[in-house]
Amino acid sequence: MKEKSPSESPRIGTFVDKEAEEEFLKVYDDVMRQWPNSREEMNLETSFGPTHVYAYGNKQGDPIVLLHGANSTSASWANFVVPLGEHHRIFAVDTIGDAGRSIQTAPIQHADDYVVWLEEVFQELKLEAVHLVGASYGGWITLNQAIHSPRSLQSITLLDPARALAGISYKAWPFMLWASLVGPDSIRRGFIRWTGAGSLPSNTQTDLVIAAMRDYKMQRIPPQYVSDEELQSVKISTLLLLGEKSPMHNSRRAAARAKNLLHDVEVKIIPKAGHQLPADVVNDLILKFIESRKKK
Repeated sequence: MKEKSPSESPRIGTFVDKEAEEEFLKVYDDVMRQWPNSREEMNLETSFGPTHVYAYGNKQGDPIVLLHGANSTSASWANFVVPLGEHHRIFAVDTIGDAGRSIQTAPIQHADDYVVWLEEVFQELKLEAVHLVGASYGGWITLNQAIHSPRSLQSITLLDPARALAGISYKAWPFMLWASLVGPDSIRRGFIRWTGAGSLPSNTQTDLVIAAMRDYKMQRIPPQYVSDEELQSVKISTLLLLGEKSPMHNSRRAAARAKNLLHDVEVKIIPKAGHQLPADVVNDLILKFIESRKKK
């Protein structure tokens, strides 16, 4: 792992103030009502701070760990957990360094930091042979884990992973920064609609993402572009799902690069989908993919 320079000052993600945090968590609790009431919650100790995890589903099934996109929280998986949890144990993790119920206490400055953090999450949950699923920023974390620490992974699923395979489009960076840093809520709502190719999540989920963008100041590395050599090193079975109309990157370029460089990959570009992929289609494809890997 890369050594941290003593001169580097700690950069910790935090809410702008206590009032903003309390209001955000109130909205978060409202959105989590879309999850099943039978879910469990736990806080895990890690080197980067307490990490909040929601657990649901078949306790006898193979584990699926879900990593959300930036500003999205575990609430974003509300339409995924019931179908996936019928045969699998689901663990949705609030990513450290992002708005949510995880509390960052140490800086995330290198890709290796997320490798250490996620391994500690797996160890605390006593998980082996994990099916790791990541959306957007979480897709990059997932791929990063498969490159640098695959020992706990059985498969990975990448849902329109941000930057990792095809970079970020030239329009996305300025729009994203404007919406996150200085724009009014109308701009943030417009950004969410733009990434969704014209559609929005539910009103409450959209409100939660807007609150995260406005009231939480992330201090972590952006998703990284993954080199050809790193992609060729991945031996884990991979499912890559991309939105045909995702404005975040060139989906066809990402698909071609994955097919050319990953050893064991299934790739599907979902017609008419933006950056946020439709849950019903994704659930079906993930379950079929996992089942097909059992038979190999």
